[in-house]
Amino acid sequence: MAEWGQGIYENDDAMDWLYDLLDSGGVNRLKHALDVVLQDGVEDLEAVDCHIALVAADLVAALDGEINPNLPAEAEEWLSLVNRSASGLRAKAEEVVHEIQEFSVLRTRYQENGTLDDWQKIIHNLLKRLEL
Repeated sequence: MAEWGQGIYENDDAMDWLYDLLDSGGVNRLKHALDVVLQDGVEDLEAVDCHIALVAADLVAALDGEINPNLPAEAEEWLSLVNRSASGLRAKAEEVVHEIQEFSVLRTRYQENGTLDDWQKIIHNLLKRLEL
């Protein structure tokens, strides 16, 4: 898996999932991505699951008008196709992001490579956009 930054969409896992979402996904795909984290426990998840859950959480916020300034064109296209609220998923998305922020392999990775502060800023921004 290639990663070119700490941003939500700055890795192959996120972009591959986003392309799949464009092909065949509705809001239920977001729910499923979030549920994976809550069902399996974030400590046992691989980076791919965490990356996908962060994209899902970001899109939940975007569906309610809280747009990430770094949202890729592919995500904007998906939002225009779906065009509905995901407010019922906001609390779940917020919980998932908190779990990933505190306990995930991503946190460990960014801590080890000295970019934890940059990643934490991105996650904090996402959490602000998810707040009810």
